[in-house]
Amino acid sequence: MLVFYLVLLSVSFLFYILYQGVFSFYLFAFMAVMPLILFIMTKIVSKKVSVTFAKAQESCIKGSRIPITLRCENNSRIPVPNLIIEVQYFNTIDKQTDKLKISTPLFPRDVQYLTLRLSSEHYGTVKIKLRRARVCDMFRLFKMKIKPRDKGLCTETAFTVIPGVIPLENPIANYNDMGLETDEFSKDHKGDDPSEIFDIHEYQEGDKINRIHWKLSAKQNTTMVKDYSLPLASSIILIIDMDIDRTQTGHMKLYDTAVEAVSAVSLYLAENKMAHKLIWFDTIRNENMAVAIKNEDESRVALNMLLRSGLHGSDRPAINNYMNTVDRFKCGHLLYFSARYDDGLTSVMNDADLAFRYTYMLIDPEKVKKEIYDDFADVVDVVSGAAAESIKDICL
Repeated sequence: MLVFYLVLLSVSFLFYILYQGVFSFYLFAFMAVMPLILFIMTKIVSKKVSVTFAKAQESCIKGSRIPITLRCENNSRIPVPNLIIEVQYFNTIDKQTDKLKISTPLFPRDVQYLTLRLSSEHYGTVKIKLRRARVCDMFRLFKMKIKPRDKGLCTETAFTVIPGVIPLENPIANYNDMGLETDEFSKDHKGDDPSEIFDIHEYQEGDKINRIHWKLSAKQNTTMVKDYSLPLASSIILIIDMDIDRTQTGHMKLYDTAVEAVSAVSLYLAENKMAHKLIWFDTIRNENMAVAIKNEDESRVALNMLLRSGLHGSDRPAINNYMNTVDRFKCGHLLYFSARYDDGLTSVMNDADLAFRYTYMLIDPEKVKKEIYDDFADVVDVVSGAAAESIKDICL
């Protein structure tokens, strides 16, 4: 555009030389001082324009395009011929950065919304940053950066890419008769555990005599009966170790397969009202995270937390930290998800008395069946893109 301006300046100069009159002089003078005028106008506008992210959708299914909205506001009386916005986004797992460059005009005293549609090939959290925004004059002679006047302006946003629902029809074993310990009780349903009182009510026909609260009955001069609580033992524990080497070829395929598998099992258990725990190592907090799950909403929340935790290069921190936890309870079935097989690990888990049953969910990106015999656990190959088929023969 600088060349275009120089051409106009040259033409106005020739017009001034070749033609006599006041008009040719004024035209040349106007073209000569135009850069100064444009500089002043651009400077003023740059202080009156703001670009921020509007609230984004928090999550989306892998492969879908999520709308990200930019709010562009011009508080000046001068139009903006060119507003140039540069957006940078990346998945926190693979760290591969992509950029978008947008150019749009902006009318005076106006607010404009621009919608970008982004997607990610892999699961995880996608962060979007407003790298910079600049205003330009009509000839693009001057570009001035927009500085946020308000520090509270939203210049970053993020969304989480989650798996879709993977249909399972696996049988679920009943672990209620195994005497599993727990310190959690239902807040909505009564049970038969006398260690915790769920509610107290007046005696009704059919209530058991041995549940009468004698002291309270004497105080209130009416028969009061105790309802016992329903223990919520985490009969099944899912432990996932994301110790995947970033330099390994296809490491994101391993990660995606692990996420699909643990998501499918957790959601299926939640759908069938089976209380369970999901345990993983959070690289940001540098500690194990253990979430008790009783319904589908809690399962999705836990999955979102898992997807924000990232990969780690250490050797099986989730299972190692869990075995060193003093206040853990023995569960009915422990499913361990990992991309690395260790034939001695299941023996250590068994010696630690973590569960009655063990299943080693070996994440395998290739469709190759590994025949691995393990004395203490069932070893299941979880193949990329075939999580449902890989898991279908497991009795949870």
